[in-house]
Amino acid sequence: MKTPFIFHQNKKQTVTIPCDWNLVTYTDFDDTVTSPDITELTRNALKIPVGSPRLNEALSSQAKIAILIEDITRPAPQKEILTVLLDELKNVGIIRENISIIIALGTHRVLTPDELENTFGHNLLSRYTFICHDCNADDLVVIGKLRNGFPVRINHHVYDADFKIGIGTIAPHPLSGFGGGGKILFPGVADSHSILEHHLNYAFAPGSGLGEITNNPFYEEIVSITRAAKLDFIINCIIDQHDQTTAMIAGDPIYAHRAGIKICRKLISCAFPCQADVTLTTSFPYKQGAQFIKALAPAAQVTKMGGNIILAADIETIPDLLVESLAAFHTAYKGNLLKGLKKHFNSRHLLAEKAAIDYNMAIGFTLAMQDQFDIILISDSVSKTNTQKMGFIYAENIADAIQFIQMKHRRPDVHIIPSGGIMLPVLHLP
Repeated sequence: MKTPFIFHQNKKQTVTIPCDWNLVTYTDFDDTVTSPDITELTRNALKIPVGSPRLNEALSSQAKIAILIEDITRPAPQKEILTVLLDELKNVGIIRENISIIIALGTHRVLTPDELENTFGHNLLSRYTFICHDCNADDLVVIGKLRNGFPVRINHHVYDADFKIGIGTIAPHPLSGFGGGGKILFPGVADSHSILEHHLNYAFAPGSGLGEITNNPFYEEIVSITRAAKLDFIINCIIDQHDQTTAMIAGDPIYAHRAGIKICRKLISCAFPCQADVTLTTSFPYKQGAQFIKALAPAAQVTKMGGNIILAADIETIPDLLVESLAAFHTAYKGNLLKGLKKHFNSRHLLAEKAAIDYNMAIGFTLAMQDQFDIILISDSVSKTNTQKMGFIYAENIADAIQFIQMKHRRPDVHIIPSGGIMLPVLHLP
């Protein structure tokens, strides 16, 4: 086995563990970084769509097109993909005035003009209509219902379109199994009330979880709304262990998505023979806001209940709201985190009333993990005071974290995961 390292502080850091610790698994991915031609990948995907005819066969020149595209929380090459797609639509004869590009923000904040220009470029912004979705707008249109009868509304520009195309990223997701596919529509361009109902209903339901789409109610609701809203076509990036786009899939929102998931699994799955006492992982590639929490999901699957997770997190800024919300919950429900969490969700109360739904999910997910594991947080951007207020154990560096664990475990079994946010564990229990 190679000398283990992790991606931390924007570099590879060698990890040295005590000689009496048992290193069970080191998820040693290939170090080779590929840089495929995104334009070529997109063109090839559009030539052989999965479960759908090609766009030039499915579209008339008079069609009104809505293109749903991710915001900046995912590093997909949106500009390159969008440029190829727009050229394809031009070749079909569709005029610019009949194309709307909707930034599928879900409940995320609106992008600034600078963010839009940095992501899509002045040329596209000046020639096409770009719209940032507003999940609280008055003109959202009902397109269906959740299983419990709760109505779902979507952006009227999407509703009014003759043909709807989604551009997204296939990567592991802690609730829906994988991102991409119909998520670009729901929650991407839906109303805040149905998004909240869906998330609170299924966030901790049996079957919802990382890498799972079979019998996953969170994912199944997305599929149902995707069909009801008539999302016609997707173009999805597939990322590798370096968080780089390495493949592309296009076609039917369900069938192409599932085909892309198979490719993604092959790229980022790692086998684990058991659950360990200690798992050392990182937040890579997540750096923004509460996104770093997502890296806890794979670590949780391969760590014994009550064990330790060491999370080395590169966080650009830690939101005050996240700190204060976690601190308040720990004060109110110390020793009963999961019970308090279920009480809030079952009564449809947000954990942070003034925060977006994704922040509430991050808070809830963090609390659920803290109820099951002792989590040590290492981060240059989070003070000891804030680390402890959020309910984490503070360590200045990996050596300090190891020293802390030695007081609890004499000879622990250990997993080391260099890039925690884009690894999919496959657990083979004896």
